[in-house]
Formats: sequence, C-alpha cells, structure tokens
Amino acid sequence: MVFGKRRSRMKYLSILRQITSLLFILFLAVSSSSAMQKNEKPICLYNTVIIDGNGGVPFDNGAVVIRGRRIEAVGVMNDLKIPPDARMINMKGKTVMPGLADMHVHLCGGWDGTSVDFLGYQRYLNSLLYSGVTTVLDLGNNLDYILQLRQEVEAGRILGPRIYCAGPIINGADPGWPSISYALSSRYQIPKLIGHLKRADVDVVKVYTGLSHQMVDILANAAKQESMRVFVHSSSLELLECGIAAYAHMFKEDVPDDFVKAMRRNKTHCITTLAVAESGIARRFADLSYLEDSLVKDTTPPWFLKDLKSWVKHKVRPQESSRAENSGSIQTLKQAQKNTKRLFDAGILLSAGTDAPYPGVFMGEGIHRELELLVEAGLTPLEAITVATKNAALLMEDADEWGTLAKGKLANVLVVNGRPDKAISQTRNVDIVILQGKILDRKQLKFDEKKDPGFQAIK
Repeated sequence: MVFGKRRSRMKYLSILRQITSLLFILFLAVSSSSAMQKNEKPICLYNTVIIDGNGGVPFDNGAVVIRGRRIEAVGVMNDLKIPPDARMINMKGKTVMPGLADMHVHLCGGWDGTSVDFLGYQRYLNSLLYSGVTTVLDLGNNLDYILQLRQEVEAGRILGPRIYCAGPIINGADPGWPSISYALSSRYQIPKLIGHLKRADVDVVKVYTGLSHQMVDILANAAKQESMRVFVHSSSLELLECGIAAYAHMFKEDVPDDFVKAMRRNKTHCITTLAVAESGIARRFADLSYLEDSLVKDTTPPWFLKDLKSWVKHKVRPQESSRAENSGSIQTLKQAQKNTKRLFDAGILLSAGTDAPYPGVFMGEGIHRELELLVEAGLTPLEAITVATKNAALLMEDADEWGTLAKGKLANVLVVNGRPDKAISQTRNVDIVILQGKILDRKQLKFDEKKDPGFQAIK
C-alpha cells in the first residue's frame, strides 16, 4: 500500500514537472515574440491624405505609424510623436486608407462562377492582395478545403488576405452546386449539421433558396442556440422573422417599406453584390477595355481572358450590348442600386461584396467595380469606402481588430495615388499594400506564366 502511494505521488510530480516545463517554454516564446515586436523598426507613412474608414472628412498632412502587426498612431503629422527610429516613407500625392474587404467571394477559383480551380488558389489570393483586398468572406465552398486554406493563411504558411468562411452552402435536396453544398432534405439532419459546423468553427452559416421557410426557421434557431449566425441567399420577407443575420445579396425587386422597417428593427444586414448584378446583364460586356486594367491584366491567366472573350462573343448578342443602357435587363441592376441607396439611407448596415468569380467579376478588381457601382447608386465615395472597410468589420463582429485606421488595430493598409474621396475610380491606382504590418512586394503578386504551374480549371 505504501509503495503504491509513493508511485502515484512520483507520477504526479513527474506530470507536474512536465506541465511546468511547458508553461516555461510558452512564457519564453511569448516573451520573445513581444520583444521582437518591440524591437521591430516602426514604419511611418507621412505627408499624405488620410481616409480612416469612418466616413469623416479626410485630412491632409496625415501620418500613420505602424509597429509590428498593428497601427501605433494615426493623425495629423504635427500632432503625433513619431518614433525617432521609424522608417519614414513620404506619401506626397497619395491617399492612405484601410485595406479593402470583399464580403462575398468563392475561393473555388475559375472565372465564370461554374468552373473550379482549387489547385490554383494562390493565383486568386495574389490577385486579391494585388488589388488591396486584405480581408474576404467566402460564402460557399468545400468545407475541408476552405478550412485548411483559412488555417494556412492565418498561420502565415500561405500568403493571402484574412479569410472568414461559411463552409458549404446549405440547400435543398437537389443543390445547384453539389460540390460546395450540403443537401438538406429533412429537419432531422439539422442538429448534426449545425454541430459539425460549430466544431469546424465556421464564421457564419450560408443558406440557399432551395430551403422552405419552415426549414430555414428551424435551422436558424438551431444555429442561434450555438451562437452562430445565418446569412441567406434570398429576398424573402418571411425569412426576416427567422432571426437571420444578413442577406448575402442586394434585392433586385422593389422592397416594401415594412420590409425595410423590419430589417432595421431586427438589425439585419445586407451584402451589396452589385458587381454580380451587373455581370448578369449585357452592359458589363459592351466595352471590354477593363480587361486592360492592371488589376485584371497583371493577375489573370491569359487563357482565362481568352475564354472570357470567347464567352462574350458567343453568349452576349451584339444588339444587347449596343442597347445595354436601354434594355430591360438594365432595370435589374438599377433596381438593386435603388434598393442599395434606400437601405443605406434607412440605416441598414451594408457591406461590400462581389460574389466573385463570375464573368466580368474578378477577384480583387471586382471590389473596385463594386465601389464604382455603389457611387453610381447614390452613395458618396467616402460612404462607399466605409461600406468596403468599417462596415465589413462590423458585419463580421470584428471591428475592434480591423476595418478602420486607428491605434491598436491590425495594420491592413492601402495606399493609392490620387484622391478616391473625390473620384472613387482612383482606388484602382494601388501603390502600396500593407498586410498586418508587412509591406507586400506587389511585383511578386503578378501572374507569371513562367512560374505558374499552369493548372486548368475543371469545367
């Protein structure tokens, strides 16, 4: 008996020593990381116009100080205490603003919304970063694939924007995109499905149009019990009463006043996706000169552009393109833009998203087109920028971490030539992209046919 107690005590002491050693190692690692950040030479972007993402008036002679992964200070140069060892970068003639966020993408690859190119993931991550997009929300993908991609980007083993994800699209028994969907045919599947998504730590749950109101109601309640939020691909008025968090697309039909009031009362958000609404009509293809924009040309495989031009030639009739502004289909986009302005004025939280990739909707360049369409809808350039920065962080309930230029937030920063607060298209003039404090080498983000493996999308 005495021997048994002694052996148990020795085993306990051995485990205690192991735990103590592990805690000590962890302490050293954290201390070393903190010391490295403190010793890291700060960066100061100065002599610039600052758009902080909050929607206020930009200010001249601004400066942003970055140390490590975070913003240390932002404001008027003369009011800031600039570290004496800071790397000073003169931003004369440029505007510094938060990195952009695209809150509706599908990182499956391809260019047309139907083909898949999982192996070419780096192309799309590069094109997003090249265009100044530092955060994305993937709203439908193969679960294991997107979880691993999110994990590896977060760990720094893959270069890419921060990824939030929904996992698979939850649809009815016959989903349109079976490879990235979960077919829900019975209410009894819901507890297991929500439990699985909870353990996978997805950021939101995405629901598609194939589910009945009753099924969405049951699913949303199950998600709520697990503190998970549901985003829907639908414009149904009834779904508002299910407790959904957001609509994944802007509505393309007239929205009743009661619906707008209910959205505001329920604090239901909406992702704009005007770019994909434009993709569905002939107007986007009447003039393909945007394919020469560096945000497209520098990042897109040539065979994608060739396929797109061929698609336009065979799918878009010349007479539709020539009368694009007067065609019936343009009214779909106009109604979506009208709704965008109406919801914005009503105080509904709108976040910019593109639904890329689709014909004419590219990863990266797409968000700049979305900004232009938001301004066309009646928002000011500053309001549009807020929708693609601060509001995106609010949508993801992460505004303490990113979305605006403020002390303590992640240093996701976009520097552009010109004044996008006066002409929104000048967001396209990307000069510098900073991802969590690191100035990216944009030349390395360009598509290089010699280095690219040449993966072909599955059609």
